[in-house]
Amino acid sequence: MRFGVWYDLRNPPRWHRPYAELYREALDQIAWAESAGFDAALVSEHHVTDEGYLPSVFPFLAALAVRTTTIRLGSAVLLAPFHHPIRLAEDSAFVDQLSGGRLELGLGLGYRRDEFRALGVLRAERGTHTEELIEVARRAWTGEPFSHRGAHWSFEDVTVTPTPFQPGGPPLWLGGGTAKAAERAGRLGCHFMPDAYIPVEHYATYRQALAEAGHDPAAFEVAINPTVFVAEDPERAWAEIGEHLRYQYNRYREWFAAGGETPAKTAASRDELPRERYLIGTPEQVSAGIEALYTRQPFDRLFFWARLPGLSLEASQRSLELFAERVLPHFAG
Repeated sequence: MRFGVWYDLRNPPRWHRPYAELYREALDQIAWAESAGFDAALVSEHHVTDEGYLPSVFPFLAALAVRTTTIRLGSAVLLAPFHHPIRLAEDSAFVDQLSGGRLELGLGLGYRRDEFRALGVLRAERGTHTEELIEVARRAWTGEPFSHRGAHWSFEDVTVTPTPFQPGGPPLWLGGGTAKAAERAGRLGCHFMPDAYIPVEHYATYRQALAEAGHDPAAFEVAINPTVFVAEDPERAWAEIGEHLRYQYNRYREWFAAGGETPAKTAASRDELPRERYLIGTPEQVSAGIEALYTRQPFDRLFFWARLPGLSLEASQRSLELFAERVLPHFAG
């Protein structure tokens, strides 16, 4: 089992800080996380928000590539429908070369209607956009001339360089929490990055789709992403981070509901949050919670928000240090 730290670089108005400081702190903390034994650093993407949610994944990963030497770098997730496949192939190959072959690409279909409207992409076509992007990127990464005629893009006799450091390109992951997402990931030969609490039958759907597409299921991994915060005093920690968790919880529910017929069901206080879905506790309690998730459905990797929206660097760092000192050794070997 391997562990990663996850960042979105949100800067909510309520806790706003200078962006330059926020970015430097994230870079410094990830460099520390590498030295502390974390396996991966992942970032996610959104656009046209009022909180500075990271819109530019590849520049940040490039900065990480020159600040680190061994930690895997990736996206969780890159919103595939908003990327041109040639540009994605070029940018990812560049970062893969810069990092010495440490890049992994997690892709998602996206869901926020505001993003689709602002970027001029039809939300109804997000699935076909994503599948075609994967097809084109894989061909581009060969470095050989190719032509393509698809539903969304057409190219004649193009060659993409540089090629990635990793032969065949960076490992591809697909995110999602539905049976369709699991089927798509398997059919396309991608690793799977679901929510930690998806129905367990979706894992079987994923493995079945891999096999039916001619892929060896044993060669593919699953990574989950529960919310984790480690503290010596769990109740004090809950009081310290509760409002940051509530902000995150409510914002995602507002985004999911926007444009639909059902209003978002948000939490009026931290007491209304689904506490059973959070791993907030002592190192021993968090280790036991991870073991329980693994018993529910085995997985290969676990990554979690290193710094909740607006949370102080000091609070974030205390949690990460306890995780590194007392949870990582529990699962070593």
